[in-house]
Amino acid sequence: MMRYSFLFLLIASLCGCRAPAPKHRHVQQPKPKREAVRQKQLFIVIDDAGLALSEVQHFLDIPVPMTIAVLPHQKQTREVCGALARDPKKETILHQPMEARDASKNPGIGAIYNTTPPAEVRVILDSSLASVQGAVGMNNHMGSRVTENPVLLDEILRYCKASDLLFLDSKTAYNSMVERVADHHGLHFEERDIFLDIQHDQEYVRRMWGKSVAHAREHGYAIVIGHAWCKETAAAINDSYETLRNQGYTFHKLSELYK
Repeated sequence: MMRYSFLFLLIASLCGCRAPAPKHRHVQQPKPKREAVRQKQLFIVIDDAGLALSEVQHFLDIPVPMTIAVLPHQKQTREVCGALARDPKKETILHQPMEARDASKNPGIGAIYNTTPPAEVRVILDSSLASVQGAVGMNNHMGSRVTENPVLLDEILRYCKASDLLFLDSKTAYNSMVERVADHHGLHFEERDIFLDIQHDQEYVRRMWGKSVAHAREHGYAIVIGHAWCKETAAAINDSYETLRNQGYTFHKLSELYK
């Protein structure tokens, strides 16, 4: 009953309606996203893996911890997951396809759409995780429409909590509802700080990598997302990691934020 009341309140707020106040409401105190104990920590997530092992190899060759987000049901999904499993510095998460606001964008095989019946979400996620072996969590591939849908997010995040999987909001939607739904379930979540390669030319990528480093210095840590198909991203990280380590920066797998 509490679950449906929560969904009603969220949907009502999206529609601009005034929902009746519940008789009893437990107000959960928000937890600060940035922990004071973290200093100069970089959490790199590489999206869109699974299309070609050769793309991921550029990142496997960089000897620092990072997280690789693998698309399900792609022609080299299995090979990529196998390579990641053999590298102790890397970890795997599911890059779950979800519908974008731009209907011309195809999210890919095994996607969750805004019209997907909530009861089918678990079936889709079961299939995706069977494809992406060894995943410790998931983030959204595209998904600007789905991450604004509290009903579907409720199913996705309940699934993550029950399966002990982390969830990273790639933050493709300005009005993402992930934080509100996660808070309702008492689920720790994180969100992307910076995209490295929206433009994949060398100058742009290196500028965004510099902003990522500055963000980690100012806020304790930074979650940055790049893409497997962008060689410029691999080059920017590879060319700078030794210097950054000497300056006191550390590299981490995403799952360390959730412990």
